[in-house]
Amino acid sequence: MSSELERRTTIIVALRCGRAPKEIIDFFNSVMQTVVKPWMTQIAAGRPYLYQQDGAPAHTFNLVQKLVLRESRHVLVKGVLAPSSPDLNPCDYYLWGVLERDTNKRAHNTVDSLKAAIIQAVANLSSEQVAHVVGRFRHRVEAVIVKGGSWIE
Repeated sequence: MSSELERRTTIIVALRCGRAPKEIIDFFNSVMQTVVKPWMTQIAAGRPYLYQQDGAPAHTFNLVQKLVLRESRHVLVKGVLAPSSPDLNPCDYYLWGVLERDTNKRAHNTVDSLKAAIIQAVANLSSEQVAHVVGRFRHRVEAVIVKGGSWIE
């Protein structure tokens, strides 16, 4: 994607969010620094890890790739894995189902109620659950390869 197209897309996203492009970039950088990186470091517990993003346009902008690469040497960048494969994304093959199950136990009449339920459901995930799901990743990659890149579920 050309830098001009990236610039225009950033501006469009910022306008849709009612924010300046710099605010969007600063927010992304802040989330990487204060949430994603500390969480990955804690979960990895000293073991090496990879940061994987799918092939969504927002993730493949050169600017986003540079920010992510600046934060970690262990990054799977665009073109390395099958883009947007739900079979290779723990959020798609595990997390969203768990969140839906846990948050739909009762009706939510407000957005705040739903947000609180989602936050609680994520907080209730144990490190053992996360480790098990992530531990299945290699098996899932091998299954996708056997299927020639087709879906496995």
